[in-house]
Amino acid sequence: MDEPLTWSVVANVSRDAYTPQRGKAKRPGTRHFVPGAKVWVMPVVWGDGGDQRYVVGTRRGTGGRHLIRLVLNTDRLVNFSVKPVHSPAVYAAMGQPHYADVAPTLYLDREHAQHSADAWKWDRTRRPHLGLWEFDSGMHNADEECAFCDGRDAAQAGEEAINPYEVPIAENEGSVDWWSTDHGLWRAGWLTEKDIVNPNRLDDLALRLLGFARNRARRRAELLAEAVAGRTLAELQADGYGRDRLRFVRGDRRPRRLDGIVQAWLDDDDRVVRTQSG
Repeated sequence: MDEPLTWSVVANVSRDAYTPQRGKAKRPGTRHFVPGAKVWVMPVVWGDGGDQRYVVGTRRGTGGRHLIRLVLNTDRLVNFSVKPVHSPAVYAAMGQPHYADVAPTLYLDREHAQHSADAWKWDRTRRPHLGLWEFDSGMHNADEECAFCDGRDAAQAGEEAINPYEVPIAENEGSVDWWSTDHGLWRAGWLTEKDIVNPNRLDDLALRLLGFARNRARRRAELLAEAVAGRTLAELQADGYGRDRLRFVRGDRRPRRLDGIVQAWLDDDDRVVRTQSG
């Protein structure tokens, strides 16, 4: 295979993303991308830590024929990974000048792109679940691949603690680095869910504290679910409810539960008709 033109981070538009569209149609995704669409995510160019980035992808409604580059909030993206760029069209779209006729920076190499993808995974699936994130808004989207959520879901289903991830041999067992591996995250999710009613049963002190934190978050979410039932989207937005605690769903989609988050289904009149809390 030919050498790639460059290496880049790719991600998918989250199915949790809902953006007001032109007209009366209420469609999932963003104004320019359908849910699940693959986009090429470019390096950080502003001092916001990557909250917004340039992305390149196929515009919705064009049958895959129209590539665009635009700035997108990264909380609408999931599952960052690294891929080679072989398409001249994608490469050209990445290199379009943005301001003062200056082309944006591309990733220096594969390792640079991998570092960016790994940093995203840490921020979105490690920090919030291990209690290392100061704000609840760090919780990832429901369609983000997450070992902690997999372990939690396995415990909820009554499955045995058969961890599908390899045991990390390079980290000291019980350390933050050990728990933040896929193996450690899955085990933390399974153990804290198994004893979610009484976290005192957990031998590991850090897990016990995490279990109590999850228990409190679950109770808050249950109360919020009761408070938002039957209310309209406009009313909830006016009261200041945001993505840190409330996510809206349309149609028949059944997203996985998220710790401390209420998922609220809206009808055609933008009224909450059903909720689930995590």
